[in-house]
Amino acid sequence: FHAMRAVYLLVLSSLFAGWILLHATAQEEAYISYLGYSVIRASITSDDQVAVIMKEGMDVWSHDSVPSVGNLTIMVNTEQLHLLKNMGVAYHVINPDMAASIAAERELLAQRETSIVISSTSTNTSASPWYNSYHPAPEIFTYLQQMSVSFPSLMQYVPAIGQTTQGSSIPAVILTNRNSQNQDKKRIFVQGGQHAREWIGPATVVFLVESLVVNYTRDERAKELMDNVEFYVVPLLNVDGYIFTWTSNRLWRKNRRLVTGNTYGVDLNRNYEGALWCELGASKTPSSDTYCGTAPFSEPETKASSDWAKRYAPFSACLDYHSYSQYMLRPWSHTNVPPLDDAKTKYLGDQYVNDVQRFFGRVYISQAWWQMYYATGTASDYWTTLLSPSSPPYSYTVELRPSASEGSIGFQLPPSQIIPTGQENWNAFANFVLWVTATTTTV
Repeated sequence: FHAMRAVYLLVLSSLFAGWILLHATAQEEAYISYLGYSVIRASITSDDQVAVIMKEGMDVWSHDSVPSVGNLTIMVNTEQLHLLKNMGVAYHVINPDMAASIAAERELLAQRETSIVISSTSTNTSASPWYNSYHPAPEIFTYLQQMSVSFPSLMQYVPAIGQTTQGSSIPAVILTNRNSQNQDKKRIFVQGGQHAREWIGPATVVFLVESLVVNYTRDERAKELMDNVEFYVVPLLNVDGYIFTWTSNRLWRKNRRLVTGNTYGVDLNRNYEGALWCELGASKTPSSDTYCGTAPFSEPETKASSDWAKRYAPFSACLDYHSYSQYMLRPWSHTNVPPLDDAKTKYLGDQYVNDVQRFFGRVYISQAWWQMYYATGTASDYWTTLLSPSSPPYSYTVELRPSASEGSIGFQLPPSQIIPTGQENWNAFANFVLWVTATTTTV
């Protein structure tokens, strides 16, 4: 039976891999090369400069911890770079050739191993060859389905919590020890992949999922969590956008909603219901990378995530994994007035980043989102206020590697950093959930 199952999963994985390769080949001529683009670190000193950057549609990758002005990492073409220079903006180039970076990554991805079997006897997440590379969406979903077959008492694969704007299924997983005697389990919601180009987000969420099930018999924290907590996980919400980054545009951010003419995409993390919707840090211009959509939950992806979360709420905590800059961001994103439970939320966020740092020395920053920049329609603000108003969860947006000072890497975090990113966040995540669900008083 096990041999037949392994063969079946290998064939299924190969079929999915073949589909994505065929899809990519069909669109190869349309793949955006980013020829003539570079990445700079610019010192922005006025709101007028910010306005020009927004008007010209420059791709801002990361911000300092101040609203509006400060040091920004920006991807620009030659004309945009001349414009900034003529405005007197001080900058230095940190990646002079984005086209070369894109081409090198694609060459590396072509060599990846696609058919990987997970066994119920697996004992070490970080030893899995799966994490030696990033993977297209079908391979991610096959791997999770395969994992659920290998660990049926710990993991349930949900084929679809809804569909995307282009009709793709959005899978999810539920993790807990079904044989546990605890009938009053706390619940945690985890999400990744809202922004298509942030590949390390889904990769890390899959790493956390596998760590919970594989470590059940070897890590006391995993056993305690799986016996006493239920995890509801959406590893890759923006399925269409993520597929598009593999087939056409590596740096695409939004979903693939056809908005008007030849303009596509809504920023899912500006599409949740919330205060001051689309008034701050979001745009009503369809071509903008932060386009908020026509209304809260206009997008089937955010609606599916919200509806599924509401079905199982309340949650003790909700976490949304993104990249990059290494932050643990707590509410609010839309105002600088702290929420009532800000002290506890800050404490838990501080503990998370401390546990990350203890593993490899990576410094993540714990702060309120608004201290970086204002944004409305975000998942974390929605979870805190409207998901379960009578019992709000502790909600965070986790920005993963690389750091802002490593902006030359940006969203193309090398595959060699998938495992260390997963390890440091597993250490922090496990301790965080133990604290927030009050299953232990010492970590």
